[in-house]
Amino acid sequence: MEIVISAGKVTSGTAEINTPQAQKARGIANFLPRPELLRDAVIEHNQDENTTSIRFDTAAGPIRVVLPVADGFEFHIIHDSETGPRILGTFRGASLPVRAVAYRISEFLRTRGLK
Repeated sequence: MEIVISAGKVTSGTAEINTPQAQKARGIANFLPRPELLRDAVIEHNQDENTTSIRFDTAAGPIRVVLPVADGFEFHIIHDSETGPRILGTFRGASLPVRAVAYRISEFLRTRGLK
């Protein structure tokens, strides 16, 4: 599933979203190695903040994996809690294939008991 946040409103119209980050997010989501991750993944295009992320609902609350905006930047794994967003971790991988990124995301969530 994909959602778009624009001007503070959430919609599901993603036909016009075709950025490199959106394409990479779709590829990563397709290669998530565990069925529960694949089923629960939501690609979020936040046009207000100019970010694309993959969101997972966990027992600890929503977790977002924010894609880097360009090569040389990092993926950020953010927990959206009641007290505000908190970075749980980062990893380099803008040049990695989408399968490798999907595996890293899966292992990060699994080893911390989040998914």
